Amino acid sequence: MHIGGLRTALFSYLLAKRTGGQFILRIEDTDQKRLVTDAVTRLSEDLRWAGLQWDEGPEVGGPYGPYQQSNRNEIYQEHAKALLDDGTAYRCFCTPQSSAADSAVYVTSGCSQDCSRLPSSASRARAEGGEQQFTVRLNQPDDVRKRTYPDVVYGKIKRLKRSASPSASTDEDSGLDGADTILMKSDGTPTYHFANVVDDHLMKITHVIRGTEWMASTPLHYDLYHAFGWTPPIFAHVGLLLDKDKAKLSKRNADLALDVRGLREDHGVLPETLCNFLALQGWSNPQKSDVMTMPELVENFDLKFTRGNTMVLMEKLWFLQKNHVQLQCERARYGDEAALVDVLGQVVTEVRKAHADFAATESEDQLVEYCKGVLLADDKSYHNAAHFVERNWYFFCSTEEVKRRRLKSAASELVPAVDIDSLLQDLMLTYDATTPYADVAADLRSKAPAKERLTTMERRAARIHASLDLLIWQRSAPSTAKAESIPFAEHATDTEAVARSLVREADAGDLVKEYKIWQKALMRQLRWKLAAGTPGPGMDMVMAVLGHQECCERLGIMPGAGKEW
Repeated sequence: MHIGGLRTALFSYLLAKRTGGQFILRIEDTDQKRLVTDAVTRLSEDLRWAGLQWDEGPEVGGPYGPYQQSNRNEIYQEHAKALLDDGTAYRCFCTPQSSAADSAVYVTSGCSQDCSRLPSSASRARAEGGEQQFTVRLNQPDDVRKRTYPDVVYGKIKRLKRSASPSASTDEDSGLDGADTILMKSDGTPTYHFANVVDDHLMKITHVIRGTEWMASTPLHYDLYHAFGWTPPIFAHVGLLLDKDKAKLSKRNADLALDVRGLREDHGVLPETLCNFLALQGWSNPQKSDVMTMPELVENFDLKFTRGNTMVLMEKLWFLQKNHVQLQCERARYGDEAALVDVLGQVVTEVRKAHADFAATESEDQLVEYCKGVLLADDKSYHNAAHFVERNWYFFCSTEEVKRRRLKSAASELVPAVDIDSLLQDLMLTYDATTPYADVAADLRSKAPAKERLTTMERRAARIHASLDLLIWQRSAPSTAKAESIPFAEHATDTEAVARSLVREADAGDLVKEYKIWQKALMRQLRWKLAAGTPGPGMDMVMAVLGHQECCERLGIMPGAGKEW
């Protein structure tokens, strides 16, 4: 399924859910020459993956089945006979090769023998004799120039001017103008146009959303509704999707696979991301934010489409991907374990591929839990699983690999390394990060409403952060200051307040400056030793994810007995 097809289906789905209607899947396989093996199965899988579960259709059933057109031929034959009986349609016995150069009207109608003038009895006799194949054609309506063809987006649709080139082909054509158009082919099967109109009426379709490439067929479809005396549905045509060169999107261009399965399997695009992205292509979003979940899309959807074609900018896709992963991580923090199933599954799979040795040392549950910790730590950088695992490589490799990569970067020179190592020695061997300043977590909770519920990893990181802060103050503050009594619960993020509590007001500025030098040097040293200088989450979170044992190994410190974070 091309993303253009999914967008059309998505618009229909959103309208159905917005109005309390039904979203119907119908398999339109009248053109037997173009059938592809397993196409129906693959299409159904793509729709389900995207979250577009149909209310009626194959595998689901419904009151107006069957929902596969190749199983409805008797219905089409019956309705074609009704049009023949009332003279709205006629049998054409011309072969595809025949033409009439001396008669323009026969050429434009595709009928070279003026079959519409045959008496009905003669036409029926020739057909029943079985000696000649025939097609069923629609007579051009007498009042064709007075008819109107309304569309929600484009207003009134005009009929195409009739072609002067001969055409007696029975092939499907989305650009037919309706006059003497073939309804039933010589093999007794319906054309796309005829089958769709009959099925839309019998299945009680109220709205049809489709691409503008089908606008040329709309007058024919209205004429068919008029011929049967039926009320047509509401039509809404949406523009085509174009690339940066304003060319129609193909399934694969130079930048990205544009079929649903390719985006899903090759590029790790999430269903929430793709639906959000496609909904914005040609629809006038009434909200300020473009980031919307499926329920939000349903709530806000209407038929206010923009006229004209839409240029697809893939940068928007990755922007939405990042935001949807953050939303899912936030839901996971609130206890929704199912929120991360898709993205976490992709990350675990990628870790198994890119870091097989690491993955082999963990049980399935341990690996999933560990990857979840990494994902929650660095969710703001998520692009897709492959990019995420590559960016966060240092979480999934050995201490030796980190040391090897350190050679490509340099440690901090703001403070002598020996002093930094001494400070870290204090932290790793003598400071219990599990108990001091436990209220830091509560403090963070009150200061960050968006993270009302901190994960275990985040609480651990908060305590490590508090521990590091305390050690820095102890090193930077004068020996006369009582650093042990620093009021972290009230001033954890206010360095000026902490400085004033330790020294005289006049000296607070110098102490803050010294503190910041130490803090910057420590963070650089930690990032160099733990992650070989690679950018990523805050070092408190990196240490919380890696754990006490691994941090000790990478820092070159023998861990204390029974020490855990």
